[in-house]
Amino acid sequence: MKQTTTYIIKHKLIDIYVTNKPTENAPHISYSTDFSRARPFDGLDNASIDMNDHIAIMKIVTETTEYKEVPHE
Repeated sequence: MKQTTTYIIKHKLIDIYVTNKPTENAPHISYSTDFSRARPFDGLDNASIDMNDHIAIMKIVTETTEYKEVPHE
């Protein structure tokens, strides 16, 4: 079973979500009110986000692989 964890970053006071990867060279943060446009972060990104103003929402995706024999008719 494979499990992948990513994070969605949301503003603490307003229901808006980070849609880009701000860095020290380009610190501007873009937001959207549309949750589906939120950018997933894997925790290894070199993003510069002040988490005093934001909260992280953990997303865990679990992938399972199942095999079944199929009768031949």
